[in-house]
Amino acid sequence: MKAFWTLFSVLILTFGIAHQADAKRFGGGGFGKSKAVPTQQRQAPQKQDQAQQATPAAGAAGKGMLGGLMGGLLAGGIFAYLLGSGAFEGIQFMDILLIALVGFVLFKLLRRRAPQPAAAYAPGAQSPAQPQQRQAFDMGSIGDSAAAAPASTAVIDLPAGFDQQAFIEGALEHYRAVQSAWNSGNLDVIAEYVKPELFAQLANQRQQMDSAPQTDIIDLNAEIVAAGTQGNSAEISLLFRGLARDAGEQSEDAVFDVWHLERDLSKDNAPWLIAGIEAE
Repeated sequence: MKAFWTLFSVLILTFGIAHQADAKRFGGGGFGKSKAVPTQQRQAPQKQDQAQQATPAAGAAGKGMLGGLMGGLLAGGIFAYLLGSGAFEGIQFMDILLIALVGFVLFKLLRRRAPQPAAAYAPGAQSPAQPQQRQAFDMGSIGDSAAAAPASTAVIDLPAGFDQQAFIEGALEHYRAVQSAWNSGNLDVIAEYVKPELFAQLANQRQQMDSAPQTDIIDLNAEIVAAGTQGNSAEISLLFRGLARDAGEQSEDAVFDVWHLERDLSKDNAPWLIAGIEAE
């Protein structure tokens, strides 16, 4: 019975830590609408020299997460219980299950936070951009000439004259702007970028955080991976790839997020709003 309650305590604590790790970056864990993204778009280039450059960063990420997790376990007294209360006297099945579970969760968390090579995502580090007005997203519209396409297809159907480069540049600045607002807890700014139903989920996640995140976006690039229309709604999916640093844990994480944007074609000059976020 003691082993059962120990296992239960570890589960609660571990998943709480994982939730906090996800929440440190805007949209971490994923929210709202999701769509299929082509496999070739989701795979980052692999080069041996880039992998070698990424090794120190991966070590820092692993150290940061391991330190945070071990600190949480020690603070909760679970390790003290396991080592000093006789939980391992005559190893039982639940003891073995507990050890395996903790090892599995550690492996998953460390693997998840290991950053990918920065060079694979962007040609170089970009300085943080100042937040711009939403008009940076409004570089042309979809729907006037694009035929409707099923949401499950990975079709990029943009009308003539759509300025993809300007749209992507605006999206990169918006990504940094919402992360800055997420760090400071400025939900009013975030509400300007997302659909109301998604905002409610994000606001709930941010309000449950124990401390303010200190996440800085180091490298970032973006590409349009899907575009089309569904009824009166224009849709664009953007894939963001790059590198983020957690100043609090002194660790680095790979950015691999997909934003699903929607625009109401029945309204003049309607803004693009985030309807869903897929984050890894």
